[in-house]
Amino acid sequence: MGEFFSDLRSVLGLRALVRVGRKVLDDDCPGLAGQLAYFTLFSLFPFLLFLVALAGLVIDDPESVLRTLTERMQGLLPRDAVGLLADYIDRTLRNASSSVLFFGILATLWSGWAAAHAMIKAINRAYELQETRAWWKLWGISLLMILGFMLVIATLALVVFGPEVGGYVQGLTGLPDAFLALWGILRWALAFLAVTLAHNLLYYLAPNARIPFKWITPGGFTATVLILVSSAALNLYVVNFARYNQIYGQVGAIIVLMVWLYSTGLMVLIGAEMNAVLTRMAEERKDIEIVQEESSGNEKDG
Repeated sequence: MGEFFSDLRSVLGLRALVRVGRKVLDDDCPGLAGQLAYFTLFSLFPFLLFLVALAGLVIDDPESVLRTLTERMQGLLPRDAVGLLADYIDRTLRNASSSVLFFGILATLWSGWAAAHAMIKAINRAYELQETRAWWKLWGISLLMILGFMLVIATLALVVFGPEVGGYVQGLTGLPDAFLALWGILRWALAFLAVTLAHNLLYYLAPNARIPFKWITPGGFTATVLILVSSAALNLYVVNFARYNQIYGQVGAIIVLMVWLYSTGLMVLIGAEMNAVLTRMAEERKDIEIVQEESSGNEKDG
């Protein structure tokens, strides 16, 4: 933990921040975030299709559970984006079946691979690396990234269904009422740590190099904070100032969702650039090689 705070102080210095800003622009992170948002949007709805079909098969009353889920997402996503997802879930739930579940799995894996590949490309650019890994290794890494995303969604359920989970644990263990107040804080802390850990795993798996793994990094921590701040700012803007329906009409909710995905992806890429700059600065300061680029399969055979 001491190393994390030391790294955080280093990267928050003026020289480091200027260097991160230049890298963000030089590596075209805004453009790559648009590509990432596009593929994430494609993977989001198949994932919801899979989630709804699975809920219809394993939960006695999936309608009430999913309705509660969408209602409580309004603190995390813009209101109109939540409405769009709620309508999609409601329509999909009426047609949920085992075949829909199978299709949802396939579509999630295909479109999720495209989003993961876009992320790998962006993080390789942050570290100035060329991709040389075999296709099967990239598929495996992409699958791990997709599973990590699903784990984050499961952890965020602690926030969405926090009161129910806390009440169940209290009834099961007989803990005092003070536990519920503590749980109200603890569930948000767990969600924050889960998202930060997911970022750190992403930054470790994606680049084509051997990089020392850290449970918490300045880039992962900063990306999580920036996502929360940008989500709150976008929600505030949409509720109080936006007039996008007058411009985009019926597709306005999709535009809001796309903007949220774009801003979220950009914050993740900024976190990657921050870690990359911090690593290069450490290499320059200590005169050692921290990022060891992976050799291609052909080079190994030769």
